Order: sequence, then structure tokens, then C-alpha cells
Amino acid sequence: MATPIRLIQRNKKVIELDAEKFNIKIGRGVVGVPIPVLGERFAADMNVVSVKIGIDGIIQDDDCSSGASGAQAATGFIDWSAPNTRDGGDPMIYFVGDGAEGGVSVNDLIDKPFYLTSTHQKSLNDGSKVTFKFISTGTLGAATFTGSHSVNGEVRISLNHANLLNDTGPSSGSFTTIGHEVATYLKNALDNASDNTGFVLTSSTHTSPSSQRLGHAWTATLNNGAVADTSRVDISQDETGLNGNSSTPSFWSLVTDSSGEENQTAVVPPAFGKFLGGVDSNCLSAGDKVQNLIANVANSNVMGAVGEIFQMDTNDDKKALVSKNFNTLDPTAGASDDYIIGLQIPYQSLIQSSTDTQHVARNFLMVTGLSPADHQGAAANTEAVGVEFDPQNVYTGIRGTVSSFSADYKGGDTFYTFSLSFDPIDMIVGL
Repeated sequence: MATPIRLIQRNKKVIELDAEKFNIKIGRGVVGVPIPVLGERFAADMNVVSVKIGIDGIIQDDDCSSGASGAQAATGFIDWSAPNTRDGGDPMIYFVGDGAEGGVSVNDLIDKPFYLTSTHQKSLNDGSKVTFKFISTGTLGAATFTGSHSVNGEVRISLNHANLLNDTGPSSGSFTTIGHEVATYLKNALDNASDNTGFVLTSSTHTSPSSQRLGHAWTATLNNGAVADTSRVDISQDETGLNGNSSTPSFWSLVTDSSGEENQTAVVPPAFGKFLGGVDSNCLSAGDKVQNLIANVANSNVMGAVGEIFQMDTNDDKKALVSKNFNTLDPTAGASDDYIIGLQIPYQSLIQSSTDTQHVARNFLMVTGLSPADHQGAAANTEAVGVEFDPQNVYTGIRGTVSSFSADYKGGDTFYTFSLSFDPIDMIVGL
């Protein structure tokens, strides 16, 4: 009987495998030193621990009749806290008004176009897209829509406030940074489900241009940016499928176009991730899964950092005390999306059950850092087996990555056998 395990990628996607056996090997760096004459032994235990998890199992075709094989929508993001550049240190600040390292004035953005393409627009193959521009007139934060129902409608979002245009800070105390304010106005425009755009964005509903809203094509949420909180707009296509994987978000041209349409003064765009992850079906064959694991282990990049270290869990609600959130995607997102950052292996628990005879499923954990003893064992393992893995929360699974993978196939079989090694690691930094 196989145990279903889950490898978690950085983009939160899950690789499900069937483990026929696994072993968890833990070694403490304790070396006893004999004391002459007395026959006693002395050692110093510095809590130097090595851990390796080995898993053997089989890889089979998905059950394509299950709901789990359904289509998925593509997602992307725009992060107004950091520029779309990468260096050897921490990300720089985007806006001049948000810190000394900021390089972009709000005025640099005025009337410069950036673009989003909806799932339906991509399917048309006619260049359809929505143009977004920040403007310095009108009501602060308001969005207006212009354009035809065919190609390249335009959305204009007002940043008409002296603080913003003079780079002295956000317009009010409601916003922590300029990046937070700009992100909020863009989010509000994308979630707008009441104002008519005048151009077609979706295929499934509201197909008349007179009833189209941006909120019919996209759902936006605010999240922490690479540098500042709530400055990143995560954008999800509302319609599923491969067509959601467009080359957008894309930004103003940094060179003079011969037509003059995008003769823009060069200014670096904000950090962004293009729409990815849209699929017509999640259903994978055994070979598909092997190919994905080959791609992941053979050529998957960290491009930054993920996880956390120096945890001092001394409070009652089991939250780690850390100085910085390392769970951020690199500004040049894409290459690091599939990097494996976690493992969930289920087991049957009685201590978490409401009865002495009925087991409940829990995931194995590896709680590290300066954590009280009663926060590390089975009694502290209260999260359900299906909890979403979070590299900032040691109670959602084991964080780390795959250090080796091998697959075997025999002619005529409909499955593969595999062996992999998973190294539990609290924070990974790399290229």
C-alpha cells in the first residue's frame, strides 16, 4: 500500500507521488571522547544535526476522471516596491519617495503604457490587449476606460495628488508607501466589476462590450512585495486554460519606436512576473510527471532566497520571530517558479484524534530553532493533512529541497519506479 506524498514548488504547485517506502535519517554531531584512566566518556552536544529523507515509490498516470484534473488559470504579478533588476544584494526600492535607494519618480510613470492580455484576448491571436496608464489629472485613484471593443482598450488611473507627483510620500496615512498606494489603485481597477470598459475581455460570460468589466477577466490581491509590505499586486486570470499564459504584464518601450508610438524616456519597470500556470487540464501521465521532475531537479534555480532562519519560537501561538520575510520571488520570475521548497508526508495520529480508536491524518514536521519542547512533537501538530504549505510556517510540512532523483522504467509497464532524496533545510539561498 502506497503513501501519497506531496512535493511543493515555489509557485505553490504540488507534485503528487506514491511512496512505497521512505526513511528519515537524523544524525546528531555528537562524538564521545574517552577519558583516560577513568573509563568515562565526554562529549559536547552543540545541536549540530544532519537530516536526510529517502523516498522510493511508483509514478502512475493521474485519474483523469477526478476533479483534480481540471483546468487552471494563469497568474502573474506586478511589484511596485522594487525595480525589475537583480543584483547580488537585497532588492532596491522602486520609488524615489519610498527611500534613498529609490530611482523612479511618480512623474516617470505618467502616460507610459503597460499591458495585460486576458485569456480570451490571447485566444483571438489578433494582438488584443488592455493598455494601462497612470495619469496626473482627474480624481485620485479613479480609473477611466477608453477604446473599442476589438483591440487595445485603455485604462487610465489617476495619481493626481501633490505628495505623489512631488515624490514626498503617499497621499495620506492610509498608505504605508507610494508603492502601496499605486498597487492599491491598480488592484481596485482590476477588480472593478461595475464600470463598463467598452471592449471584450472574456468569452464565457458578458460577451457584449457594453457589459464588460475588468473584474470579469482578472482577480487581483495585494501581497507583500520584495522590499515593502502590500506593494505587490498578484493577478489571476478569471478564465482558465493555456491561453492565459501570455507575455504580459509587459511595459513601456525603453527605446524609440520608428512609429513614434512608444518614444518613451527610459525608466526601469517595476518587478513583475508574466502570466504562467494556465493549463487546459491538470491531468498528467506517469511520463509527464517524470519529465517534470527531471526538469526540476536538473535545472531549477533558487534566484534569491526562500525560508527563514534564526527562529526564536518562545510565544504561545507558535509563531517564529524572524527579522525578514525571505519568501519572495526574484524580480525576473519564471526560472525559479518550479523550485521545490517543501515536502508533505502524511501519517496517522491518535493524539490529535477526538477518540482513542479513530486515527486522523497529519503531516510529518521538523520544527527547528529555539522552540519549546511542547511545540515540536505530535501534540503540537494540529494542522490538517491538506493544509497549504507555507515556507514561513514550520507546522505545514517539512521545508527543504530535492537533492537527487532517479527513475526506472521497464518496457511494457504503465508506471515508473523512482527514488529521491529530500534534504530538510530551513533557508535556501542561491542562483
